[in-house]
Amino acid sequence: MATTDRPGIRPPAVAGAMETPTGVATAAPRRLAMFDALRVRDFRLLWFGLLVSNIGTWMQMIGQGWLVLQLTNSPFWLGMVAFSRAVPVIAFSLFAGVIADRVDRRRLLLVTQSTVGILALLLAVLTSLGVVRLWQIMLIGFLSAGVMSFDMPARQALVPDMVGKDRLMNAVGLNSAAFNGAGIVGPSLAGLVIPVLGVAGCFYLNAVSYLAVVAAVWALRTRGKGGARSGGMWDSLTEGLRFIRRNRVVFALFALVAIPSLLGRPYQQLMPVFARDVLGSGPQGYGALMAASGVGALIGALLTASFGQFGRKGLIMLGATVAFGLVLVGFALSRHFWLSLGLLVLAGGGSTLYMGAVNTLLQTTVPADFRGRIMSVYSLILGGFMPLGGMLLGSAASLIGSVSLVVAVGGAAIVLIALAIAAIVPALRGLE
Repeated sequence: MATTDRPGIRPPAVAGAMETPTGVATAAPRRLAMFDALRVRDFRLLWFGLLVSNIGTWMQMIGQGWLVLQLTNSPFWLGMVAFSRAVPVIAFSLFAGVIADRVDRRRLLLVTQSTVGILALLLAVLTSLGVVRLWQIMLIGFLSAGVMSFDMPARQALVPDMVGKDRLMNAVGLNSAAFNGAGIVGPSLAGLVIPVLGVAGCFYLNAVSYLAVVAAVWALRTRGKGGARSGGMWDSLTEGLRFIRRNRVVFALFALVAIPSLLGRPYQQLMPVFARDVLGSGPQGYGALMAASGVGALIGALLTASFGQFGRKGLIMLGATVAFGLVLVGFALSRHFWLSLGLLVLAGGGSTLYMGAVNTLLQTTVPADFRGRIMSVYSLILGGFMPLGGMLLGSAASLIGSVSLVVAVGGAAIVLIALAIAAIVPALRGLE
């Protein structure tokens, strides 16, 4: 494990950044640049691999949403497909965090990324043969999410081992930029590929994209092995949960991830309905709407990468959460395509900024030995609550016949709950 993670040890001060054999840059404290973490060899490799893979992931997300709508013509089933991905995340994420604190995280990533790539290829083959059914989409989604529940805490816990505490928020922002920058390219490519190659083309391209991240992980020098523990899995799990329960600030941070993930961020899963039924556009319009959200998310990610040098991250987090909820209400009520595009840019930016701030504050607040378990809870909320929210919002939209009303109410609830949490736990506003 990198020396920057050991309590009380700081890297030696040198003139300019230098890399150790593990690829961790050491430098004297200084003003961080927007792309500072990319100076670190291992982080740079992983970042570029994830960028390529994320483009494929976004293409599959767009293609799958359109395929499900074609097969079912129902927002309810869009939500249920999302829910099928939530079940394994809820079931396995906490135990995955315990494992991430015990094993070689690089080796675990090789297994998870390779497996998800194979599952993407299976979905592509079934679709291109014309035999794909809804239950197959849900089963492959279930298996992929189960594998990724082990991938996410290990990958996020590995980042501080690569870059150290000083570059952590910068690295979090850049990782978010890799995903959300791909959110611009991926949906746009999907909008072009679907009319020509069908949704199966999106799935094939996603499968190929996993080769990039597997090659990057293979080349990493950082292993990021968690500390050895004499207790059992259950003891380690309950120890991590007790830490969260007893720390009021950490508990509040998780609440600020959970509420928007449940009531707001599922708007993306319902985007095919907004595109077709609310705004009257086809696959190209659907791709443009998702790309607009991706543009905003990229801007938010780059802002996150720049905020490592600023204090009062708690206020930034709270302000971005409230702004996200307000913009979501505006998007839900919009009936003009170009206005909706602009509001989605703002929604994507607010969502990414508050999540990046929470991610950074969690990892800098908790001890290194708890990091895998803490990030597994973070992954559980992001990967489990958002699909669960998709099922709830999709079901509500089908029941009352208005997807716009459901999303607007969710956005308003985010604003009110975030303000209440800020009042109940004032220490959040002073987090640096």
